[in-house]
Amino acid sequence: MGRPRIFVSAVSAELGGARQRVARVLGNLGYDPVSEEDFPTGYGELRRWLAEQIDGCEGVIQLVGDAYGAEPPASDDPEHPWPDPALGRCSYTQYELLYAWRQVKPAPKRTWAILIEPGYPRERPLDRLDLPLADPTTAAPLDPAAYQAERRALQRAYRERLVADNHLRHSVQNPLQLENLLRKLKDELAVLRQEEGRRQRRFGRILAAVLLVVVLLGAGGWWGYHALSGKMDAATAITAERIEAHLRTAVEETYRRDLRAAETPSDWKERERLRAAAEAQHKSQLERTAALAASFAEIEQRGEAANVFQELTRVLEKQGTAEALAYIESKRSGVLGEVDRIERDAQTRIRDKLQSLLNAAGLYQTTGDAEKARELYGDILKRAPDWSAALADDYAFLIAQGEQATIRGSLPVARRDFLDARDRAERLVTLEPQNRDWQRNLAAAWSWIGDLEADLGHSETALDAYQRFHDDMARLAAADPSNAGWQHDLSVSLERVGDVKSAQGDLAGALAAYRESQEIFKRLAAADPSNAGWQHDLSVSLEKVGDVKSAQGDLAGALAAYRESKTIAERLAAADPTNAGWQRDLSVSLIKVGDLKSAQGDLAGALAAYRESKAIAERL
Repeated sequence: MGRPRIFVSAVSAELGGARQRVARVLGNLGYDPVSEEDFPTGYGELRRWLAEQIDGCEGVIQLVGDAYGAEPPASDDPEHPWPDPALGRCSYTQYELLYAWRQVKPAPKRTWAILIEPGYPRERPLDRLDLPLADPTTAAPLDPAAYQAERRALQRAYRERLVADNHLRHSVQNPLQLENLLRKLKDELAVLRQEEGRRQRRFGRILAAVLLVVVLLGAGGWWGYHALSGKMDAATAITAERIEAHLRTAVEETYRRDLRAAETPSDWKERERLRAAAEAQHKSQLERTAALAASFAEIEQRGEAANVFQELTRVLEKQGTAEALAYIESKRSGVLGEVDRIERDAQTRIRDKLQSLLNAAGLYQTTGDAEKARELYGDILKRAPDWSAALADDYAFLIAQGEQATIRGSLPVARRDFLDARDRAERLVTLEPQNRDWQRNLAAAWSWIGDLEADLGHSETALDAYQRFHDDMARLAAADPSNAGWQHDLSVSLERVGDVKSAQGDLAGALAAYRESQEIFKRLAAADPSNAGWQHDLSVSLEKVGDVKSAQGDLAGALAAYRESKTIAERLAAADPTNAGWQRDLSVSLIKVGDLKSAQGDLAGALAAYRESKAIAERL
């Protein structure tokens, strides 16, 4: 039975990653996802391609965000006008759902519209979406703000239309909610599978009828066909003796060729070696011919052979090994493709059966029965070790368990869970090397392992884990420099490396890591001065640089770093006097300035800094 096809619609620049996530879940649930990104054609023909592909799908899932996306060019073609009078002005993405709604032949399409809430991570910030492309042929360039505002208004109107038509029934705020929603829609999606099964059965009945007509019209009806097939079977009966004869002929030809090759070398020792090798191979091959021939004949006579095997056996018997090998080479890709399809179908059926258990494992976790959840995840992955949905859920479970064990002080238990989570993440990256979510999960696992090893006092293993954390984040940050979250994590990874090197006494290495981390924090803080968290991270980074410089004896450099850190801490504390954390950070910063001034002999300056720190501490 074929897998039902579902078209997945979204504005790529805004929700391309979310669309890939939907496609991955649909694949795991037993459906073939189709989307605009599967088509190599340009926008000039995209509408026709979209219509053809949606016609071949049983349903359409659309992720409705805030971006309007690209729209078809205006056209006066009477057969394909644009805007379409029946649909009105719309983007390609809107067209995908609107087109599906109005299709009634060969059958109405099922549609699901999912509203993506503002908190869901986008591929690009909203202010960088729906902007005009540069066009050197245009005399007067478009006003980006007006262009963007117009398209945002069109998208808002489209969403209001979905609500009015009662199509916008679901909304999600994060990727996990999106995956859970798709699994909740499984019963609705299952209807498509039933419809596909009915179509397949109808097609089978039609095909059987056509074959019956062919049989009745050919060879004088069924009795003529039966008599003819009996004669053919007798004429083509497979015998082990005939197959063995062909195999022995091939073996002897190979032996003669090897003996001729053995006479070529000028060194007699090399000739002797090659003759001995040819003799040994000849003997081994002859010993196998009888058993191999018997196996061909036995499988054929039992009636268990596939069509390709039957034909291979006949070619081997009648035309010899060379033709048999040529035949099987012509069929190899088809056989392997069929095996792959069978394996995919088997995996899909297994995962469909296991889906309820995967959901149950999540329920055990939610209700606090961690051991039942752990046991169930293990049972599932033993039977479906390459199921990305199960691997991802177990990864999240193990990280949560590791965090809880760390809080409880059960560090060996936490270490086991973090290492198992790393294994799950590594498997996911192996299965889907381009999936950045999985790459980020692997980096996070190394971070947790590094923290734990540092807590256990294992500086070398902690440094190795932090270095792997850094390497993974460096690749992600390089792949998307505009992703502030990944830049931040890269900076954190450098800070962790610096912490371990400082504890090991490698002050130069620590300073290099801290400086590199500090530069990233500076860029992030400058890009978004309102982000207090990044300002705080920069302040801490400067403080760490100051600590290393102080340990190296560079008191002037240390004081400069501490003062810069203090300036940021003062701004944060002034902006939010109720934030005890900011107040405490300022107090600590003043102590460090006081320590440096004291070490430089500036006792009056040190006393002033200590008094200011003391006043904050008293208020707290």
